[in-house]
Amino acid sequence: MRKYFYKFVLLLTAVPGMLPAQHILRSELNLPRGGDEIVKQQVQYKDPGRSGENVIWNFGQLQSVNDEYTLTYSEPYLIGDSIYIMGMDTIPVSELSDDYLFTGTEHYTMYYYRFTDSCLWTLGHENAATLLQYNPPLLSGVFPMKYGESHIATYGSQGVYSGSVPFEMEGAVKIEADAFGMMLLPSCDTLKQVMRTSALQTFSELLLTEAGDSVTVNTRLETCRWYSKGYRYPIFETIRNIVSRDSTETGRFETAFFYPPQEHYYLDEDEENLAQLEEAENGEENESGTWKGLSYNIFPNPAKSFLEVELYLPRPATVRIQLRTTMGLIVKEENRGLVQAGEICHSLLDVYTLPVNDYILDIWLDDYLINQVILKR
Repeated sequence: MRKYFYKFVLLLTAVPGMLPAQHILRSELNLPRGGDEIVKQQVQYKDPGRSGENVIWNFGQLQSVNDEYTLTYSEPYLIGDSIYIMGMDTIPVSELSDDYLFTGTEHYTMYYYRFTDSCLWTLGHENAATLLQYNPPLLSGVFPMKYGESHIATYGSQGVYSGSVPFEMEGAVKIEADAFGMMLLPSCDTLKQVMRTSALQTFSELLLTEAGDSVTVNTRLETCRWYSKGYRYPIFETIRNIVSRDSTETGRFETAFFYPPQEHYYLDEDEENLAQLEEAENGEENESGTWKGLSYNIFPNPAKSFLEVELYLPRPATVRIQLRTTMGLIVKEENRGLVQAGEICHSLLDVYTLPVNDYILDIWLDDYLINQVILKR
């Protein structure tokens, strides 16, 4: 009988002045449920943008790669008095207590999950080519979770490729609610009170070369998910896989998924989230403050060729953008004039010829100033 031990380090970061309207992930509202089906669209990858407050994520112009990418969740099935997990593993029902186990299936792969003590753990996955088990399991979520919280855990995995090639890996994962703001969707909808979580999963693998030598390959998997009030599952997701070998980094793959809200079929039987949607439709919380609702994005940072600035203004303002050295010398400037409320103001600064250095980006909205350190590499 395999025993699972769950140990992780919990890091909480206090966030002064956190908005009362901020979205919080809760198990009763955001934990996957057996019987739910979600149709995702695979779309072009776009940089997930900065972390922090009042971010604007503009995913409105992304092209679809696959219009119907189905994700289904199901309850595990019984084998005698035990619940089937994966491969030949089972857990006696008597040992589960209040634990909740379920399976997620997408792209011909079954992923096995266990929710216990407010934590969601991935136990492993299997498909026609691979059988992988995590031991200790992989931390995949903690509930409740709000902006500024982060959680770190180590994990190990053992598996078999093609039914005959064994492998082992070990690594760590950090899950963080690192940003909140508003989002423009490929469906042309706009969502406010959106919170982003980021999961950074790292692991090392020892591989044999054709010459018989061993080489260590370090892999980094970066997954970002955007959640909106009233929806159990993410609205948007980006995934990027980066491999490091001999101090050289190579991007293995990158992709993104859009979960169209109208395709969330589970909502008809999700009373908790239907209540959240009804509350949102009856009117958002009263906003106060001159620049309440201001959202912006600045990317990429570090920048090599171009620096993009996106602004969403809650009130009309004259916009001026400056890029200066740390000594105050202005190297780039753009005056956008009067920008109306509710418009997306987009600027593209050519920084290719600038020397490698640190710079300060100043964004003036009338007399209101936003600034951020920009790394030119």
